[in-house]
Amino acid sequence: MLHIIVDRKSLLRAMTIVENAVTENKIREVLSGIYIETQGEKAILRGTDLELSINTEIEAQVKEDGKIVIKHKLIEEFLKQISDDKITLIEKSGKLIIQAGSTNTEFSLYNVENFPVQSKLENGVEYVFEKGKLLSNIENVKISASPNPENLAVNCIRVEIEENKLKLISSDTYRLTYIEEDLEDSQKNKENLSLSIPLKTIDGLVKIMRLIDEEKITLKSDGSKVFFKFSSVEILTRTIDLQFPDYKSILNNSQHNKKILLNTKDFLSVLKRTAIFVRDNKESKNGGIFLFSNNKLLLTGTSENAQIKEEIVTIQEGEDLRISLNVKFLLDYISTIEGKVTVLELLNDKSSVIVKDEDNDKSLYFTMPLAIRGN
Repeated sequence: MLHIIVDRKSLLRAMTIVENAVTENKIREVLSGIYIETQGEKAILRGTDLELSINTEIEAQVKEDGKIVIKHKLIEEFLKQISDDKITLIEKSGKLIIQAGSTNTEFSLYNVENFPVQSKLENGVEYVFEKGKLLSNIENVKISASPNPENLAVNCIRVEIEENKLKLISSDTYRLTYIEEDLEDSQKNKENLSLSIPLKTIDGLVKIMRLIDEEKITLKSDGSKVFFKFSSVEILTRTIDLQFPDYKSILNNSQHNKKILLNTKDFLSVLKRTAIFVRDNKESKNGGIFLFSNNKLLLTGTSENAQIKEEIVTIQEGEDLRISLNVKFLLDYISTIEGKVTVLELLNDKSSVIVKDEDNDKSLYFTMPLAIRGN
């Protein structure tokens, strides 16, 4: 029967990490919990929904080996309300007893024998990335991924490694974000990879990368699964085998004959103000009217009860254009731009618009226009 003494904060942190793989499952209830097992002088924690598994480990004073599956949500709430540095976990008669100072608590457990055996990734190509840069790129690219799990082909981040570059792509079919980075010299000339990683995995990975104080992350894949590894955290996920949109055709075939340069800070400010007015627009949710004319942008946002008009100076190449665009979509991407100048490339009011940082040619954003009402 499991009997361990652990650091309370370390246990809480480990639970926060592995619960990114846990989803409430009323049919197979054991998957709603977190698995804990002793291994030497450590406690191994694992969460899984069968598609995604996350493991981590913490130091433990092991009095007696064992394994349990806890109902973690209530336990987490309790652990946050006590101040003890060390706590004792004891399995007894199918219950978990937590001893902390003068407080004794008892929690029910899931049947550990019903918890699935962990699958492993034996073979595959392996890459090592700088964590900070990868985290930044993932956070910036995932804005365009569809949040709808039923739209599985685009409820993901596309990862491609080819031509000694890492390429990250997302699209909900209304917009597309593309980011590329040159591989470090030590990672060049390896086997190419093309993967669609589920958004749930990406969201969990981002949270974990923020928690982990390490400089490197290892990615390994055989095409059907992806394995991410830090020194004390392992993430294994299945990939999505549905076809991702043909983003290369979009990149290579887009046509534009107008170019607009805008001060990024000023443009961001007018977009934020306009977003207040258009977010509840019943005819065109988040839609604003952009009139580019005579080196100026006149941006109009309308709701049922109010209207805003903003004007800022631009540098314009090409003819005037009136177009309706999703203000929120623009905000999502332009908020990630670090350069002082934002570039828009346009053709007409029905074709995609390219948005990019003038100082960064490794990131592109495509967004489709909205229909202009009343015309």
